Amino acid sequence: MRKSKNLRDRQRLCHAAALHIMILLLLLMCAASVFAEEEVAFDGTLRIENGTLLPMCTYSDPRDPAYSNEDSDILRFCVYVETDHDTDGDGLADLVKAMVQVPRGAVEGKYKAATIYDPTPYGAGTYEGAFEHPETMFNPTPFDYDSLYRECEKRTPAGEMSTMDCALAARPDKDWNYLVPQSGLPGYSYLTVYDYYLVRGFAVVEASGIGTYGSEGFELCGTHLERDSHVAVVEWLTGKRKAYTDRTGCIEIKADWSSGKVAMSGVSYGGTLPFEVATTGVEGLETIIPSSGIASWYDYTNSQGVPTIFEVSYANALAGFNCGGTFLDNDWTVLNKTYGSWLWQIAQDQLETNGNYAPIWEESDYSKDWKDIRCSALIVQGLNDFNVTTKQADLMAEAFEKAGRPYTLVLHQDGHNVLDNTVVNGELWNEILTRWLACYLYGVENGIKDMPRVLVQSNVDGSWETRESWREFHYVDAPVTFTRDRIVVKSKKMAEFTYAYMSGSSSEEMRDLFYVNLPDELAAKYAIELPEGIDVYGVPEIHLRLSCEIQDYEGLMITAVLADVADDESPFDAYVLKDVRGRTLPVRTIGEYEGASAWRSNEIVEYVQDSTDVKVISYGWTDLTNPGCGYDSSEYTTTAHITAGEFYDYTFYMLPTAYTVQPGHHLELILTTWDPYRAFLDESFEKLDVDKEADAIDYDYSYIVDNKSIQVRIPRTEKQSEAEQK
Repeated sequence: MRKSKNLRDRQRLCHAAALHIMILLLLLMCAASVFAEEEVAFDGTLRIENGTLLPMCTYSDPRDPAYSNEDSDILRFCVYVETDHDTDGDGLADLVKAMVQVPRGAVEGKYKAATIYDPTPYGAGTYEGAFEHPETMFNPTPFDYDSLYRECEKRTPAGEMSTMDCALAARPDKDWNYLVPQSGLPGYSYLTVYDYYLVRGFAVVEASGIGTYGSEGFELCGTHLERDSHVAVVEWLTGKRKAYTDRTGCIEIKADWSSGKVAMSGVSYGGTLPFEVATTGVEGLETIIPSSGIASWYDYTNSQGVPTIFEVSYANALAGFNCGGTFLDNDWTVLNKTYGSWLWQIAQDQLETNGNYAPIWEESDYSKDWKDIRCSALIVQGLNDFNVTTKQADLMAEAFEKAGRPYTLVLHQDGHNVLDNTVVNGELWNEILTRWLACYLYGVENGIKDMPRVLVQSNVDGSWETRESWREFHYVDAPVTFTRDRIVVKSKKMAEFTYAYMSGSSSEEMRDLFYVNLPDELAAKYAIELPEGIDVYGVPEIHLRLSCEIQDYEGLMITAVLADVADDESPFDAYVLKDVRGRTLPVRTIGEYEGASAWRSNEIVEYVQDSTDVKVISYGWTDLTNPGCGYDSSEYTTTAHITAGEFYDYTFYMLPTAYTVQPGHHLELILTTWDPYRAFLDESFEKLDVDKEADAIDYDYSYIVDNKSIQVRIPRTEKQSEAEQK
């Protein structure tokens, strides 16, 4: 064993040395480009060299109090795009405010600009009270969803304004540098996120959608109406929809500078909407780049028939968080009562499902709507993202696979984050995106279409590996070690243990250690022996038979965890989330690169490993009263009647993963009841406030595991399995 460990250490040193050599070369290339471009005189046209785009204009800071479009190479202004629906009931079609940034050369007719469109609802401004006290926004009266689709009047243009005149009339202090009510933060929080691409000749549009601050209508999280408001923005960019210079004057403005080719990009909620819009097949949307995006809102808040977040009625909270446009006063103290009714109704309808897949979830499950997808996708997902889990990226990849559209899946080791300023497979991520966008939006032939189907960052040393496919899993059965034929797993005293454990530390390291430290009465634990150096690649499956005594309940969470531990129980290096909320990995700076226009210096970073005794590689959650269903969430529509004492077949479809189990390590399977990192329960199986010791009330449900029935199926690629057989 020692020999294999030394060999592994040498391999890791070689990988690390090679990676740092590549980074050094990359830094030298970036530095060379800076010096070369100091003598370039920009003429307002695209600069295409070696399959990529170079800076073509001088950057100007939109946050500068003295900013003016008169002397800027980038023109900035706002427009109001007309949708097809009147969700707020004022008789007119809702208008969506869009912040536009476009190089002057495109406006002057020197070239047609392609657009990067970020639809993140948070950008316009957020209302913190929606999460702190969501019930205060409710108007507890029934709401008719059909009323949102009422007929409405479209505006008749009273005139037309040119893009240049609109830009010159812009008011930076009011249009985008306003202060958001209550928080006091500046508006359009993503205003400078795409500057790297803006100076390279792309236009950048940011629109938060209906019901958000500055727009009309209701913020309707996850619904087709929300999606369609973003479709409208894409259609304006292709010349097929009207937009106006403000909300009252009916002066039309056309995107005459636009090439009609659009990429949608964003993170989290902002990464969700590009996928939703892609499922409509809207013309002009050429590619999407979602990072940690949601394909199915059901699978964000539920898993296999059971709720998996504290507030299963999440849509009302997230909608309320972004509903600045629905307040009737400038201080955000008076909410539109009809909108308060919608918030209340959607909360009741989602709560009533209690983990079951129902029509209220079906509308927001865009993974089913793959038939109309016409664009490509660069899908980015953190393997350590416990907010938006890897199942969402898996559903997106499956949708593009079914649609027969090109996509690449990038699986990195970080959590809920983007890859900006990191090196991916030997290339700066920012430059990979530039080449991707140059190809799909400007038709530049640069080989990016030959990008591997899957890029996976190694959990061992952070290097990058390529895969030919993602969803072609080949399963191997892994032996499970146990000493008794049956074991009882109880929930009684879970709250007490959880409260004591979590009060000791808020570090995310505690998450992984929590499961292995569960007392024997709260968990069943099994060693799983695997071939040395095996790669787990795909959706692990845990098959087993369980029996329980409790009846006439639903939404009883049972949890499975797969954890990596060393055979000798010694610590090892792993990517461990340090942020209290578990969003991102720690990083270290390994260099800098210039923005190639001397307007910004950027650090190049890499993720940092830390020593740990255990690393959880995958989770699974299902409902004790929902046996026998599959991976497809739409199967979990009803609760089964469970007969006390009878054994039923269950399968945990674990979160998809890509993980190398190193020599000298094995996996441990941990089975327990409810997962305190997902849902806190009281004696009525409802939310438990663990911040109050008095609320840590014991309750009791349990199940019996037939240990002989346990089957652990480890997913591999066909290529890996064939190599082992040879």
